[in-house]
Amino acid sequence: MSEAALGSGRRDAGYDCLRAAACLCIILMHTAYSTILMYGPSMTAVQTAVCQVALNAQYWAVPCFIMVTGALLLAPEREIGYKKLFSRYIARVVKAIVVFGVLFAVLEAIFNPAMRTWRVFLGGVAEVFTGNTWSHMWYLYCLVGLYLLLPAYKKVAAASDERDIRYLLIVYGAFESLLPMLGIWNIPCGFYIHVSTIYPFWLFLGHYIRRWGDRLPRRAYGAMAVAGTLAVAALTWLQMRRGWPVPEMLFSYTSPLVIVQAAGIAGWFFSLKREGFAGVKRVLGNIDGHSFGVYLIHMAYVRLLYKYLHFDPFTLGLGGIPGLIAVVAFAFAAAYVTDMVMKKVPVFKSIV
Repeated sequence: MSEAALGSGRRDAGYDCLRAAACLCIILMHTAYSTILMYGPSMTAVQTAVCQVALNAQYWAVPCFIMVTGALLLAPEREIGYKKLFSRYIARVVKAIVVFGVLFAVLEAIFNPAMRTWRVFLGGVAEVFTGNTWSHMWYLYCLVGLYLLLPAYKKVAAASDERDIRYLLIVYGAFESLLPMLGIWNIPCGFYIHVSTIYPFWLFLGHYIRRWGDRLPRRAYGAMAVAGTLAVAALTWLQMRRGWPVPEMLFSYTSPLVIVQAAGIAGWFFSLKREGFAGVKRVLGNIDGHSFGVYLIHMAYVRLLYKYLHFDPFTLGLGGIPGLIAVVAFAFAAAYVTDMVMKKVPVFKSIV
C-alpha cells in the first residue's frame, strides 16, 4: 500500500493522502459492519440505517487503494522484472497472508473456548489457504492475483495510448458493472468477456487518471465524489427507512455509483499539488506509512471491543454516531501503535 511514487524515490502527496484517507474509511466500514453483526437484533431502525449508510458510503476505499497501485506500478517508467515482482511484491503479500492468518487463528483460540483444541486450531490455520480467515484479508488474496498478472498489464499499459485505455475501461465497465445491472429487471445477458472480476478495471482506471486525468478540472472530480457519495447514502437511507427495493449490487465494488464516487475521489486526490497544507499532508503521509499494518491488524481491536469487551457504541447516544467514531478512533490508534511495534520485530518488519 505504500509503493514509492513512480519509482523515483520520492513520495507523491496526493497518493499518500488518498491511501491514508482510504485506510481510515476502511476502518469505519468494518466497524459499521461489525456493529450490525454484533448488535443488529437489538438496534433501532434509525441505528441500523446509520450504520448501513456508514458502511455503504465507504465502498470507494478499496478501489482507490487499487487505483493508486495502478497509477504507480503501471507507469511506463516503473520497471518491475519478474525477480522483483516475486521477491518483493508477491512474497510480501503471501507472507502477510500466512503470518497474519496464523496470528488470527491464535487470537480465535485465545478468545474463543470452542477453538481451544488442536484439531480446530489446525483447521483454522489450514483455512489460510482457502481464504476462510478473517474477512478483511480478502484484499490480500486479490492483490496476489493482480500482481501475478502485472507483467501482462504493464505491457498493455506501455503499448496503449489514451484511446486504447479508454476503450479497455469502457469494455471492463460495461461487462463487469453495467450489464450485470440488467439482472435487476431479470434480463439475462449471454455476452461476457474473459475476465472474472472488476479489479483490473480499477487498476487501469488509476493508470488512466494518473496519465490523462488532468483533462478534467479538480472541481469536476470533486463533484463526482460528492454526487456518488450522496447517491449511495441517499439510496441506502431510502432502502432502510422507506423500504425502497434498492438492488444490493448498487452497494458493491462493481456499482456504477461507486465507480463515479471512487473515480472522483481518486482524481481529486491525484491532482493535489505538493505545495500547500504541508501540516495536513505530513500527518496523512505518516498515516500512509503505517497503512498496511493498520489494515492488517485493526480488526483485532474492533473484535476486542465488540466481541470480548462487549462495548455498546449506542450507549453514547445520537444514533450511535459518537460510538462508531470512538470505536474507529480506538481501533486506528491501537493498530497504529501496534504497527510501530511490529516494524521492530523481524518476522513482521518485512511485511509492514
